[in-house]
Amino acid sequence: MRHNTGGRGSGYAWLVVGLLWVVALLNYMDRQMLSTMKSSMMVDILELEKAENFGKLMAVFLWIYGFMSPVAGLIADRINRKWLIVASLFVWSGVTFSMGYTSNFQVLYGLRAVMGISEALYIPAGLSLIADYHRGSTRSWLSASI
Repeated sequence: MRHNTGGRGSGYAWLVVGLLWVVALLNYMDRQMLSTMKSSMMVDILELEKAENFGKLMAVFLWIYGFMSPVAGLIADRINRKWLIVASLFVWSGVTFSMGYTSNFQVLYGLRAVMGISEALYIPAGLSLIADYHRGSTRSWLSASI
């Protein structure tokens, strides 16, 4: 399912890249935020004092993200990519907001898992949307020669 660019020029295509780049930057920063906030979070969530629990919290995101990535690609091929990105951002933002207010390790663990799902859904949809808007001369040399 190709996205119809509606006859928009390459300026709009680069605007799409710019907006998705900002989202991807925030996405990657958000993944690492727990590492930098560990000592602050330990004040409210005592379970995080154990390295094992903090490791579990960091790992659940990666495991879910890894398992969901192929599934997310299949989903992105079947539904509207723009709305998948919007939904992913909505869930991701809600999870991030909720994580800031929880003081329960199990809730934080569950939210981190949901974040893995929402971020996995974003990446293939975003990359595919960029490919839809960039054809010919605005694609990279390698992909344009294939």
